Amino acid sequence: MADCLDTKEKSYRPARLNRVIVCDDLNFFYDEPELIEMKNLWKKGMSVADMAERFRRDPDEILVALIHLARKNEIYARKRGLK
Repeated sequence: MADCLDTKEKSYRPARLNRVIVCDDLNFFYDEPELIEMKNLWKKGMSVADMAERFRRDPDEILVALIHLARKNEIYARKRGLK
């Protein structure tokens, strides 16, 4: 296996082989008003499953959107977690 230099991190790693796009069956595009509504529903305690039903989306798509909002410090952990 050929090695290559990752110039961004200045470290060596094996060359990539057989790349796979993960979760390519999911839709991670949102309109801003959807994210605002999702943020409000999270703060009100709505579960991921209920949000998925409301937005007619896969629960995994909702989880990724919530991770996005958490990384931007727009939502925070709840006592009940994802439920």
